[in-house]
Order: sequence, then structure tokens, then C-alpha cells
Amino acid sequence: MEVKGVRVKVLGRGSYGAVHLVQTIGHVPQFYAVKSADETMSSSLRKEYQILQQFIGCPSIVRCFGAFTSVRRGGQGNVFNLFLEYASGGSLLDLMKEYGGKIPERDVKCYARMILEGLVDIHKKGYIHSDLKPGNILVFPSQDSIGLNTLKIADFGLVKQYGVEDKRIWEYGFRGTAIYMSPESVIGEVTGALDIWSLGCIIVEMIAGKLPWVFRNLKDLRDKLLRGETPQIPENMSSMGKNFLIKCFARDPNQRWTARKLLSHRYLLPEHTIFPAARGYNSILSSTNFQEKKLFQSPKGFLSYNLFPPAGRRDFLEDVRVQLMKTSQCQRQEERRLVKLGV
Repeated sequence: MEVKGVRVKVLGRGSYGAVHLVQTIGHVPQFYAVKSADETMSSSLRKEYQILQQFIGCPSIVRCFGAFTSVRRGGQGNVFNLFLEYASGGSLLDLMKEYGGKIPERDVKCYARMILEGLVDIHKKGYIHSDLKPGNILVFPSQDSIGLNTLKIADFGLVKQYGVEDKRIWEYGFRGTAIYMSPESVIGEVTGALDIWSLGCIIVEMIAGKLPWVFRNLKDLRDKLLRGETPQIPENMSSMGKNFLIKCFARDPNQRWTARKLLSHRYLLPEHTIFPAARGYNSILSSTNFQEKKLFQSPKGFLSYNLFPPAGRRDFLEDVRVQLMKTSQCQRQEERRLVKLGV
């Protein structure tokens, strides 16, 4: 499939390169986020591409539409490009700003559930995200004015695989963004429990509207972690919410609740349960290619991908959990609609 498009703007820059917003040219224009890096510096993006291919069809993980190498203008080297779905709502950091800094706890519960759904998929595949933070959680706005946003986990450049030794030396032991790292991770013990600790930090930040730690420098933060300190749980949280965070911040990573177990915590369960019918996905999307110019075009015969292969019925309890999330969101939407109507 041949696809043409133009670069609209720069969405962001990182140590690897840049992210551009790309709009396709055709009957139905589409927007994509394209991560690009010099081929000699593309190991992180290549790793991310290989990992994302394993999460096709996972609704809480950012979708990848393909990867390719293009030639810079003038033939001065090659560029590796990663095609991802575009999150028009930005990141969770942007969403917190829209809320005015703090997110109401009723919405935090729903967002926490979305993140956990993604972590369940990640851990089930044998990976640890290792850098879970608001900036790496993308926001996809609701299609109507009263619905809740959808969150998806992104940026898999620092992902660690279970059982694979990591020989890199990290500054003060911080594998990912320091303020979201767990105590055991700074001494080299990296498991799925790290992601759960990071989730707890994110929830604190959403509720309190400020970073989960106050510290002078990285050494000071590391010392706090090794002394057994934990982020302060917001006083204005519900008792059930505080209990949820206690499970996230268990000092012993073996006692910290898993993502799947946290999904069954009473804090995240709505009052009513509706049992769902079987669910599945059946959609075919194609990866694209572009030249290192404002106008891009994929080569003829470029391989297309079936990103959403037909899926059988999921585990019954997992279906129930997904439906619980939808039911709770519908309840909130109806409440907001009634408020707008003045009922």
C-alpha cells in the first residue's frame, strides 16, 4: 500500500531524536506520530519497535503501525522511523494541567484502572516498562464532550525483559526517571513491582498536583529510598484509596500487589456489575514509509500489517473487569450530562 503525507510539526525531542506529527494525503487524511533517529543512534527505537509488535490489539498500549529506514536529503546518512498512533490529548502531564493541576479522585480511579490494564499486558509478556511516568502515558480524548479520556502506555525504550541481565550502569542506580523509581530498583532488582511503585507515584501526583518527592539531588532521593521512606499519601484521599497506595508502596517488592491483583482492589470496582458478551477486534491497518523531506511517500509493495487480528473470547474474568470499567465510565458520563442539564 502506498501512502503519502506531510510533516505538520515537531511534537517533541529526546536523546534519540525527534517526534513529528505527520498527516497523510488522501481521501481520509490521518494523523500519526513518527519517532525518528539517526540510524547510528537508533538502537532504542529499534528495540521499541520489536517490543510494540508484541502488543498488537492491546487497547491500553500505544499502537505501532510500522518502522522503516529513510535517506536524509542529499544522501547524508540514514534515519530510522517509527510510526505510532497520534495522541491528540498529549500526555498525562497535559491532562493534569487541563484539570487545573489536580485530578478528582473519581477520575483518578478510572485512569489508574486504564494504566493497570496496560501493565497487565506488559507483565504478561514478560516485560517491565521501567520508566512509567505521566510523560509516558498518552491521552486520547473522548469522542463526545462528557466522556472520560482514554490513557495508553507509551515509550518502551527502557523496557527490561524478565531474566535478561542488564549490564548498563545507571547514575545512582536510577534506571528510569528517578522520582518514579522503587527502592529495590536502585540496587539492581528490577521486576514488575517497579512498575507498580511507579503507578503509586503517578496516582499521588494526580491527586496532590505535585511531584511525589521533595529532594535536593539524586543522591538525596536515593538515600531516602534506601532508608525506607515512601511518597507521602495525600490526606484528602479516601480511606480505600490510601489502602490502594499502601499496596503499591509495600517496601518488600514481593509483598507489593501485582497489576492483576490491584485491578480487583475494592478501590477500583464500581458499584454495579454487567456481564459482557464476547469481544474481539477485526481491523486491518497498514504501516507506511516516507522520504526525508516534508513530503513523504512509501515504497510500492511496502509490507502491510494486520494490527487487529480476529481475537477469540478473552478469559471471562478479564472480560468482566473490562466491562466494569466501561460501566463506571457510563455512570460518570450520565452524571455529567444531568449536571449540564441542571437536573
